[in-house]
Amino acid sequence: MISAPLFDYKTPFVLNALADGEHKSKRQGLGSDFYKKSYFLSEPNPARIDLASSLTDPFESLYVKSYRQRSQLNVLTLIDGSSSMSIANKPELISEFESSIAASVSARSDNYAAYLLSSKIKALSETQTDNSLIYEHFSQINHHDVASSFNDLERLLPERRSMIFLISDFHWSTATIKRIFDKLSGHYVVPIVLRCSAEYEAYKLWRFVQIQDAETGENRLIFVTPNQKQQIDNAFITRKTALNKIFQQFSCRPLWAVDVFNINDLRAFFHGV
Repeated sequence: MISAPLFDYKTPFVLNALADGEHKSKRQGLGSDFYKKSYFLSEPNPARIDLASSLTDPFESLYVKSYRQRSQLNVLTLIDGSSSMSIANKPELISEFESSIAASVSARSDNYAAYLLSSKIKALSETQTDNSLIYEHFSQINHHDVASSFNDLERLLPERRSMIFLISDFHWSTATIKRIFDKLSGHYVVPIVLRCSAEYEAYKLWRFVQIQDAETGENRLIFVTPNQKQQIDNAFITRKTALNKIFQQFSCRPLWAVDVFNINDLRAFFHGV
């Protein structure tokens, strides 16, 4: 089995967790990150005396160096299990993203959990490395699954601030998206937006095409003209702009993935390369 590609992630906030790890923490101790210089009487630790500052102080004060320890981070992946996520190769994209996230978190010894949310909440097992649950779910899904278990999202969330990857095509109403992000507002959320060109480019001109709404299951017959095809393309462009505005309202920066999984996109997302 080919191992999943890794990326190095980071958070914009300082942790306040007790378990030792690799992330910057608010907790002072025997860490490697210099924090500040303090008077010896406020932190009486001879092992951390700052000789340079103490010898050059005109008031002959004794100083010590304070350090911050590094802590573990809680990382969650939440997968949208609604009907539209079964279109084209979206299940494969979901699996590739989740595998890469899981492997990267494991490499840093952080805490990890992944859940697929449809009409029920399904936990992805750490031993299920082939992500068979994802493929099984989308191969059997009905056309009325709107991932209603996102209404019970709170019980999955850690108490401490965490990093949460939300994988979805975000074919939800604006009200639903805002409600979900309100529930996640205490955490650092990374929306991974999946798009498949088959959703809007696979329509041949001058033909009747039967379109099925992936969320409702309703069928509609349309005759594809150049004008109508342009309207479909424009609708996706408009939708992307609207989604970006919503993400911005919640101080989130999305990662857009069209048709393929590219590990360099994840690496660039966190390090701007």
